[in-house]
Amino acid sequence: MAATPVEQIKERLSIVDVIGGYIELKNAGKSYKGKSPFTNEKTPSFYVSPERGMYYCFSSQQGGDIFTFIEKMEGVDFKGALKILAERAHIELVPEDPKKRDARETQYALLEEATQYFFKTREEHSKIGEYIEKRGVKVQTVHSWRIGYARDEWRAVRQHLSIKGFTDEQMLSAGLIKKADQGKEPYDVFRDRIVFPIMDSSGHVVAFSGRTMKTETGIPKYVNSPETELFQKSEILYGYDKAKHGIRQYDFSLVVEGQFDLVLAHQAGYTNTVAVSGTALTKHHIMLLQRLSQNVVLALDADRAGVSAVKRSALPMLLQGMDVKVAHMPDGLDPADIVQRDPHELKQIVGKAVHVIEFLLSILKNTSKDDRTYKLRVREEILPLLVAIDNRIDREHFETIVAEHIGATKDGVHFEVDRISATASSTSETKISSAKAVISNENRSIQRKLALENHLCVLLHVLKGHEEFLWMRKDILEHLTKVLGETELTALVDERIRPELQGGIFTLEEQLEKIQERQLLEDVSDVLTLFSHIIAREKLSKLRDRIKTAEVEKDDEKMLEILSQAKEAEIILQNNVVISRIAETEK
Repeated sequence: MAATPVEQIKERLSIVDVIGGYIELKNAGKSYKGKSPFTNEKTPSFYVSPERGMYYCFSSQQGGDIFTFIEKMEGVDFKGALKILAERAHIELVPEDPKKRDARETQYALLEEATQYFFKTREEHSKIGEYIEKRGVKVQTVHSWRIGYARDEWRAVRQHLSIKGFTDEQMLSAGLIKKADQGKEPYDVFRDRIVFPIMDSSGHVVAFSGRTMKTETGIPKYVNSPETELFQKSEILYGYDKAKHGIRQYDFSLVVEGQFDLVLAHQAGYTNTVAVSGTALTKHHIMLLQRLSQNVVLALDADRAGVSAVKRSALPMLLQGMDVKVAHMPDGLDPADIVQRDPHELKQIVGKAVHVIEFLLSILKNTSKDDRTYKLRVREEILPLLVAIDNRIDREHFETIVAEHIGATKDGVHFEVDRISATASSTSETKISSAKAVISNENRSIQRKLALENHLCVLLHVLKGHEEFLWMRKDILEHLTKVLGETELTALVDERIRPELQGGIFTLEEQLEKIQERQLLEDVSDVLTLFSHIIAREKLSKLRDRIKTAEVEKDDEKMLEILSQAKEAEIILQNNVVISRIAETEK
């Protein structure tokens, strides 16, 4: 297989030469060292590894490869950096495979045709227009967001797209129709639903979200397109294409939950709003927001689910150094309700947003039965968030606030934060020895899973460059393939490792020169065991929900499949992971 342009560029251009054209680099063992081009530092903390083709700046905590460096120095995106480096390497960029390009363009055309069809259908149904208007959405907003309607028919969309020349296979690939039982024709995914087109960052329609117009119980309120080649839920935020300019302009992103919340927030002037659409914020979502601003305001529903969503979203954003605030919504109301009642009220609520630590302190105070319960809940639910705040001054500020709220001394709160930090250190992603510290903290599953994912990502990347440890990397990958599957594993072995983990690679490289193989094997086994158990528990939790659905549907075949998967997860929970070479060293 011919090398890609990226691979050719990395083969022809040395990262030392590329970066050396911008800053002075001096040899420092296996690496090179210089002063950061991103900060005005006096002591050099910018490292370049020619062996790995990567750099890391400890003063600004960012890193990457030659493409990342050119993106930041020249102010271009990846395509721009590719063009600049291709010219330097005298490499001609070859156009994409026409067949692949044509297939993708066909998908875009199909989804665009469906969008127009839904939009026109909405105009033909006056009752739908009346409902949307009743929700407070203006005509201009309907047109701007291209809101449509799917008829209450089984195959209306399929029939229309067939007339336009699209095949069932293409519609299935786009997530617009579903396969039916044997002998029956495929049917539409969206029926009797208000349809919101979901765009990628370039403004292309890639999926849809449909809000039901039916009132019967048991019907999902929202149905979203399944994942396709163009649509990955973990990578796309609803409204991001229109919110990019607003986020830069206002220097913060406003995160809401639903489609009506989003369009009405934009209508009220908050053009920096994006929606999570019923899914948790992923690392990729956070990266998209962080590119534009370090500041975020969560305006989620005020119910218990909304508060839980705040907790889930806050931790990974705090770990990335973002400033996270929460707009306290009145009980029982969401942003769409507020805008419908009075658009200015939403501005007042967002203007009074408080830091997530202060928000949760208030929530826990109001929902705890007594002072002792309140203090214990603060220790379990809020202090871990303080650990995630890397800025020491900011952390101390909130330690003082927590102490004032629970009637404790600042030293007492600081002691507990340090103790939590010691048992589940934020450096677990860069130090093998910290894996056992992560294991001891059973109560913070979200942070623990994220730390272990980061740790495994760094470990797999580093082991790839050490021939004597390739057997271990192979064992790890084989085990993770069984636990995660091929698709989810891909993220852990991504060639362009995330910038926030670059520093961990340099640290782990040094540790591998000192640590004994036996200790390395034991620590890696500990990490894999805990990570596998976390994934197995998550799978069992999801499978329980699927079992209930299968029972309701009386689908025996599906039930057997689910039970088989549950048995596999139970086996993982009952066993520890043993890297093969451990058994050999014990003989």
